[in-house]
Order: sequence, then C-alpha cells, then structure tokens
Amino acid sequence: MQEPLLLRNDTRVHMKVPKEYACPECRRQRRSCICGKVTAFSNRIRIIILQHPQEQFKVSNSAALAHLMLRNSSLLTGLSWKSFKAVAGEKEIPSQWGILHLKGGRNSETPVEIFGRNGSLMETSFQLKGIIAIDGSWKQAKALWWRNSWFLKLHRIVLNPDFKSIRNQSKEEGLSTIEAIAFALKNLGEKPVVSDTLISQYKNLIKTIK
Repeated sequence: MQEPLLLRNDTRVHMKVPKEYACPECRRQRRSCICGKVTAFSNRIRIIILQHPQEQFKVSNSAALAHLMLRNSSLLTGLSWKSFKAVAGEKEIPSQWGILHLKGGRNSETPVEIFGRNGSLMETSFQLKGIIAIDGSWKQAKALWWRNSWFLKLHRIVLNPDFKSIRNQSKEEGLSTIEAIAFALKNLGEKPVVSDTLISQYKNLIKTIK
C-alpha cells in the first residue's frame, strides 16, 4: 500500500501559518492562496465543521479546504457553542442531522453506519439533512465532545473505511477531516465526483507543503 504523504513524525504536520500572513478563507499564506485554484461543488447534504482553535492555521488544514470546496458548508472555530441551533440555525432540527463519531475501526462490511440517538442502528435509506464534523486531534476532538453536550442530540455517523489515510494518523482508523467528510458524503448519496475531487485537491495541497 502507498505510504502516507505526511508521516506521523514529519515536522510539516505541525507547521503553522502566522495569523497575520494567512488568507482568511483558505488559511494559507497570502502568497500561496488557493482560493481561486480549487473546484467548488454545490453539495446537497450541508456540512458544518467545528474546528479546534489550535488547528486553524496549520498548513495541512484540511477543514479550510473542505469548506472552500463545499458551497453548502460552514467552518466555525472555537471550543464550545451554546446549542445545536446556535450552530446550524433556528429552523434546523437535530433529528435530521448527524455527527461524525470519534470511534471507528468497527468490524463491519458497511462503509457508513448511522446510529440513532437511542443507540439503535438506522436504515441506510435514512436521509440526513446535514452533518457536523469535528476538526482536531483525537485529544482535541474529545475536548469538544465534553464541552458540547448537545452533540448527543444528533445521530452518530460511524465510518468504517477500508483504506489508510493520506496522512499517518495517531490511530489506525483515523482520517483527516476532509477524508472523513468525503467518505461520508460518498456513501450517503452525494455524487462520487464531489468526494473524489475533495481527496485529489487535498493530495495536491499536501504536495505543496515544504
């Protein structure tokens, strides 16, 4: 299998762009801005990315790239939000949304499983209106789970990928934020070209990191 483009001990994983030199959209250095160089899509399933503050200016920031490429998406940076409606909007209903769950690596032949708020496995035909993705390391993501109890009002979307991440992850089943979003969208009814382009653009971004 092909080696990850960024290895676990690769110092580039931790490189950050100084805030004063960063593009406010793609978070790359302004001289290396990619805002006009990526392909954007009008995705049916809305995506909201909740990003840990320590992640927002990393040069390998896949959350910013995903937001840039998905027109129906939002990227919010912080540690806690008052409620689901404060994040998604007053008209949104939690029962129509899911959150990408921290746990993975289940022995399942189903790529994506949706578990209801009561823990029961839902039919694969269930149509989600939106997905919330957490952007951060495993430790940071756990902190966001503890700080935002309203996450429990959402369905859990468990990913069971049969491939390795482009980046070497701290956990074998780990995926970068953009990979998790792409995988979920591909298996929940979005056009394959959306997911495939998300991944190819992420590979291109990593290749430019020096």
